[in-house]
Amino acid sequence: MTWNIDNIFRTMPISGPTINNVPLPQEFRDILFTLIPLLLVITTLIFLSKKQRFSAAVRQAIVTTFFISGFLWALHADLGWSTWLRNDLQTFGGRDVEQKLLSMEGGLYDFVRASRRVLKDDYMLYASDDYIKWRTEYFLLPLRKREQASDIIVLADDAARYDPATRTFTRGPVTIPDVDPVLLYAPDAYILRKR
Repeated sequence: MTWNIDNIFRTMPISGPTINNVPLPQEFRDILFTLIPLLLVITTLIFLSKKQRFSAAVRQAIVTTFFISGFLWALHADLGWSTWLRNDLQTFGGRDVEQKLLSMEGGLYDFVRASRRVLKDDYMLYASDDYIKWRTEYFLLPLRKREQASDIIVLADDAARYDPATRTFTRGPVTIPDVDPVLLYAPDAYILRKR
């Protein structure tokens, strides 16, 4: 990205639920880090002009600079978070939880809804992607992931294979014979059940 003063006012995408996760544009950080030493010098001169000792003036200047720069940082981050919140309200306002999750998670949440209808008890879950694995576990609560469960959920797992001819599921060193498909949602999203 090339340095552009207009990017100071650009809102960055937010990666989390709190203001602590609001990234600030590089241009804003560059200006703030340039402004900090200038503030330090200016506030030191102001405090020295009030006939204070040099060490006391520097100490007060450091505290003042810290709070001014922190305030500017928080103000900019809060403006970004407020913009994100406004966009979120426009995107999801008036929808119920199911509609919000379907629009945010798409096929994953639709698969989980279909899974809830066929899962009887605990399950084993195989997925190559951690996000998919954790979100699926969360959506399937209160059911729990267990090693010896009778249902096997496979979601976008590159190493998992099901052979319908022999009714065998394999994933690396794990081989589970005598399994039948219970839900075939997509070629890489399905549920098998042990006999």
